[in-house]
Amino acid sequence: MQTNQSETIKTAVRRFWGTRPCGVTHSAAPAGSPEFFRETEAHRFRIHTDWDHPFLKEAVGFRKYTGNKVLEVGCGIGVDALEWAKSGNSVVALDYNLPSCQLTRGRFEDASAQGVYINGDAENLPFPDASFDIVYSFGVLHHTPGTQGAIGEIHRCLKRGGTAIVMLYYKWSAMVWGEVMWGSGIRQGGFRKTGSMRQVLSRYTEWDSQCAGNVNPLTKAYSKREIRKMFQEFRHVQIDLHYLWPGHFGPLRRLLPFLPAAWKQRFPALFGFNAVIEATK
Repeated sequence: MQTNQSETIKTAVRRFWGTRPCGVTHSAAPAGSPEFFRETEAHRFRIHTDWDHPFLKEAVGFRKYTGNKVLEVGCGIGVDALEWAKSGNSVVALDYNLPSCQLTRGRFEDASAQGVYINGDAENLPFPDASFDIVYSFGVLHHTPGTQGAIGEIHRCLKRGGTAIVMLYYKWSAMVWGEVMWGSGIRQGGFRKTGSMRQVLSRYTEWDSQCAGNVNPLTKAYSKREIRKMFQEFRHVQIDLHYLWPGHFGPLRRLLPFLPAAWKQRFPALFGFNAVIEATK
């Protein structure tokens, strides 16, 4: 992607997420209030489920890491960053949008936790080589034009033997093909309105009724093969799929009650929307 085009998209991305930092609409309380912090934390860990089983804490493994220097790339409103701090890690929280950094600082102060908060770019991380034991980024890098470059920056900033934990959207998930492409793209006329699969994915994966006029400019999804290629600098790469609801299957959800329970238990690992990548430098 050409530099000028990339910068134009990044400006639009910053405007979109600056208007509504991820998760900010999940509480009716004033942003930055103690009630806001409690409600948005509860919502984040409740909403990420495999069927009805919350998976986020288990899949990321916050509590199995302690005493590490952790960088979160794309901290949003700070829920996950605080979870890393609660586990006894030293946390640097970076986001492309200043409002997100400010809310993350407020969340840490509300919890009497320590952290460092930086307004920065995932594609140009402002840190020396080999600065961190863990670099974490959950659902962020598929919203920047230079996803490959951002992964390269994560690799650069990790110490040798360090761990990258990254979530990218999975291209062959039930969510992409059932809910988004079929439901939003075909039944709701998304393809007619936008003209492309990429635009349908962008418009209908990051939308809520409170921000209906503010359309997400960029969302991408990747196959496992594409993910492995992007992480080829790393020594070891593991990819696990999570995040599946019945509604993700579109019209095929009507068949789910007739399938054996053992089959359905395997479905999140086959059709989940979130590809959780753990990679070792």
